[in-house]
This record gives sequence, structure tokens and C-alpha cells, in this order.
Amino acid sequence: MDKREQDIVTKIDEKTRDIETPDSLRPDAVEKMLEVHNQKARRWSPARIAGLAAACLVLVAGVSLAVMWNNGGTGKVKTEQQSATGGDAIASAKDYDQIYSYIENYNKQQKNMEAAYGALESKEIATEDSSAESAGNTAAQMSKSDSGAAASAYSSTNVRQEGVDEADTSKTDGKYLYVLKDSRQEIAVVEAKEGVLKEYGSISAEKGTAIEEFYLNPEKKRLVMICSRTQGGDGTLLRDMDSSTSTEAVTYDVADPSEPAQIGKIRQSGSYSSSRMSGDYLYLFSTYYTGTGIARKDEKSFVPIVNEKPLAFDDIYLPPADMGNMYEVVTALDIENPDTITDSKAIFSKGGEIYVSNENIYYYENEWEEPDKTSTTVRKIAYKDGRLKAEAQGTFDGYLNDTFSIDEYKGYLRVAATVGDTNSVYVMDDKLKIIGSIEGLAEDERIYSARFMGDAGYFVTFRETDPLYSVDFSDPEKPEIKGALKIPGFSDYLHFYGEGLLIGIGMDVDEHTSVTGGVKLTMFDITDMTDVKEKDTYVLDNVYSTDVSYDYKAALVDAGKNLIGFPGYEAGGQKYYLFSYSAEDGFKCLLDEEINGSGMVAARGIYIGDVLYIVQGNIVESYSLSNYSKIDDIIL
Repeated sequence: MDKREQDIVTKIDEKTRDIETPDSLRPDAVEKMLEVHNQKARRWSPARIAGLAAACLVLVAGVSLAVMWNNGGTGKVKTEQQSATGGDAIASAKDYDQIYSYIENYNKQQKNMEAAYGALESKEIATEDSSAESAGNTAAQMSKSDSGAAASAYSSTNVRQEGVDEADTSKTDGKYLYVLKDSRQEIAVVEAKEGVLKEYGSISAEKGTAIEEFYLNPEKKRLVMICSRTQGGDGTLLRDMDSSTSTEAVTYDVADPSEPAQIGKIRQSGSYSSSRMSGDYLYLFSTYYTGTGIARKDEKSFVPIVNEKPLAFDDIYLPPADMGNMYEVVTALDIENPDTITDSKAIFSKGGEIYVSNENIYYYENEWEEPDKTSTTVRKIAYKDGRLKAEAQGTFDGYLNDTFSIDEYKGYLRVAATVGDTNSVYVMDDKLKIIGSIEGLAEDERIYSARFMGDAGYFVTFRETDPLYSVDFSDPEKPEIKGALKIPGFSDYLHFYGEGLLIGIGMDVDEHTSVTGGVKLTMFDITDMTDVKEKDTYVLDNVYSTDVSYDYKAALVDAGKNLIGFPGYEAGGQKYYLFSYSAEDGFKCLLDEEINGSGMVAARGIYIGDVLYIVQGNIVESYSLSNYSKIDDIIL
């Protein structure tokens, strides 16, 4: 638990002193929930910040919240969601009034919580005035991944799903590097000729916008900037963060990189959350919060706006429970006709994450019923050629570590979830009904990483040692654990590396003291699922962390080129590490160079031919892949 989380728990302790609080809301239970929920550092979006603010309010007003959710006043906290859709179908809104009623329900909940907070404040003042004695009272407590069959002429962004591209802050078309500058106002076009670097052109953001990341389609000669635009708010926290913020996709023709030409732009409500590109179609996601205290005026006061028009009510998908305060807006556009939106929908909810397969968008959100009891609702939206269609929804126990813990294959959805003090594997059919499961795995441990490929799945749990589990999904109704290899440490990122090999990147841990050591690379031999072996390891003793742990785009893993690259942190600063691997020599460190420059985004490693380019902020450096000597650098 970090200082921020400790401060939250301390404030809860102070605010709830002398109040009889349910066990699930005691500070020690809250601490445990925070430790689980914040298991990895991530870039905090406005949605997550707002979620934390709301969570703090819930915790401070714990007593009232428990009463509000009581079922019939029996003292048992209500944990079952009341479905508005029959359980396996996703309902569209009947009209705008229905949507507004969901918002009202949510806002009523917030008012009850605020009232409880006020009551706690009054009690605290009265208690302070009554006597000094009370001061001493006790506190109330994979899809298929790159197999590396052949080397490419140049690298691409490391993505979650093969065949589905993702935006990034640095990309290449094999001749030029496109780099987002630290100012977030400009993308530099850098000529990269055999490692010699020269700034060739640039693309600037419009005034009032900031570039988040971008796509590059070399075949179509298209670059799509994802930008955020913030306008004056109304003084309300959530509406200042989201209703006054919009997300834009601005498309350029880069046939002549020295003179990029803007050819289209779309805009939608909310802060940027993610995006994907499949074929010639971009799918843009933004998170739009309704805020509180909203009057029922016209639709624009509480419904997302897409290209200056409120989203149609029947394009808004309702949540399982009859309340919500945010939308995940999904808009599709064809980069060949980038001024026109092909389709747009909104998923109404209380907040979640996305996984995008080659055919479907899965939106999953947690219900944190109490620290040791959680469930996850998944909603499935099919996409094809820029069209979106609601398909199904379902629920399973537990929560997902990250997007690698959920995977679609042959119409089935497989998930590896942490459930209380154990872990489970579930298989869901195309209607998101659970048809197969393995439960009660790895007691007192939690999932750190997972990867799926074909009929096989692998996941790592950790407490003191690192069990790598192999799962056979060939019979979806009867998934089966085939092997469990236990070694010291843990891997929080897994990547397939050619036939029968799986790389783990994580940390070394002393099995006797449980003290974390340096960054550890592990090559697992997965040829035989029943007998997975730790084939080779390499520990960077003085490296205490790597960005790959929370940002998979920071990894350069290419079996065809035999390159494994990532940034790492030492006491003296940041370095970029490049490895090769062979059965004879194991891991071999090819490059160990200090990274110059700084920025909010992790360094990226990009290769073109036999040259490696390391990009960090406004600095690009080039190195020969023949002798690993430095060729050139440039400050943008």
C-alpha cells in the first residue's frame, strides 16, 4: 500500500471513529481491497480519478451505504444485481426519459452518501466537544501472438490482439519515424536513413487540443491523431473533467510526409480511454461522465454528443442494474472517408475496461461487493466494417488482472480471474453463459499475468513463488489444468516466442525472505503442457522495475528478428536493454544503454532493417544491430 492509499485509510479511520461499521467496510478490509485493486501502476484517466473520488466518499459514508443497500432492513448487504435485460441480452434504451431515470437513481445514491458524510462530520464535532476521553477510543475498522515465423522489415507496435492495431506515441513506416513530442502539440516526422536522423516534417494539433497518441497506416498513407479537447467547465468536478472534454480523431494524408494534409475529423463527448484499428476502420472509445445535479433539460445535458448531435436513445445500451453515471462511447470511422461516422453506440455503466478481439468488443466492469467478494459483468458488442451490434452479456465471479486475462477463441470467451483468496478459470459461450470452469486454484495467491494461444492458456499467480499454470481448453466445457511449474519470483508479462517457447518478464524474489530482487527474464519451454520447464533465466540485479509491467507497448519482442527489448530503471537512471535468445546460449544482453530524454510515456524501441531506434520524449537515438554501436541522435 502506497502513501496515497495509506492516507485514505487514515482519513477513514478518523472519520468513522466511534461509529459501528460493517466488517466489510472496516479500514483493514478497505486496505486489503486497495492493495488488490491497485495491483499495478497505470496511467490514471479522468474516469479512474473520478472513480477513486467516489470510492473515498463511499468508504467515509460506510454506515449509510450499508443501510441503503440492505435488503429489507435485515442487515445483509445486497450483492445481487437486478437485471434489466433478462440476463443474457443487452437492452437498448426505450427513450431518453429512461436513461435520465438511471442517472437520477445514481444521484439519489450519491445524496444518501453525502448525507451520511454530513452526519459523520456532525458526530465528530459533537464528540470532540463532549470530552477528551473519547480521543483514546478504538477506531472503527492470447489470442494468437507473434510467433516470429519470419523477420519483418520494420517493427510495429506491440499489441494485445494480433490483427487489431493500437495507437501509440511512436511508429514507423520503414522509412520515417513518427514521434509525438513532449508538448503533445506536435508529431515530428524524422527521416531515418540507415540510422542517420533528420527532422523532415511535422503535424501540429489544433489550438485547444492535445495529442494523446496516433495511428499510422503505411499502405493507405494515413495518419490518425487521437486528440483531447477541453473547454470551460461549469465548476462541477466530474463535468469539468468529462462533459467539457471531447475526443477527436483527426486524419491526415501522409503520402508526402513533408506536407501532411488534413482530410477528416470527428468528435465525441468524453475523455479518451482507448481505440483500435481493424482493417481500414478505427474504433474510438471515450468515457463520458454525467456528473451530479443535472436538470432534465434537452438530451444534450446528459447524453453524449457525437459530431455535434446527441446520440440516439436506442444506440445507448443499458447496464444490468437500473442506475449509472457514465457512458463508454464507441464510434467507428473509415479512414478512407474520415469525415463520416459509420456507426456510434454508448455503453451505459458505472465504469469498466475493454478487450477487443478480431470480431467483438468486450466491455467488462467489476462490482466490488466487499473486499473478498467481487463479480465481473461482461458485455459483448460485435463489430464489422465499421458497424456495431449488441450481442450478449454475462457475469462471472472475481476480477481480471488485465486485458491479457480475457481472450476469445472460436466463439468462446476464456477468462482467468482472481476470486477472493483463490483463482478461477471460466469458459463462456457466444451468449456469455458459463459452460466450463476450474475453481479454487492457488489459494492465498492472485493472478499476475496471463496469455492465451489457440487451445492453450497460461497464467502466473504469486505470493512467494511463481506458479506458471498451463490450461488445456480443447474441450471448452471441461478446461483442464495440465501443469504447474513453481519457481522463485513472478512474471507480470508473458509473450510467446516462436514454437514451444514463452517469455516471462517480471521480478526475481528471494524464496526465503520474499525480498524482491532485480528484473527477471524467464524462457519457459511449453512444448509439453503437462511438463512446462524453466528453460533459461536472466536477472538484471540492479534493475528494480520495467515499464513493461504496466505498459505492454513498451516491449519490443520479435522472435523472427530474435530481439527482446524494454526500458528498465536503475538507481542511477533509466536504461534500454536489448536481448537475443538461443537454445545454446540462453539470453544474451546485446545492448545496455542509458536512455536520454524524459517524458510521461515509457521509452519505445523501434527497428528498421538493421538499426534500432530508441525514442524517449523529444530525443531519438539510433544503434547498429550489427555491432550495437551508436550511430546518431537527434533532439526534436
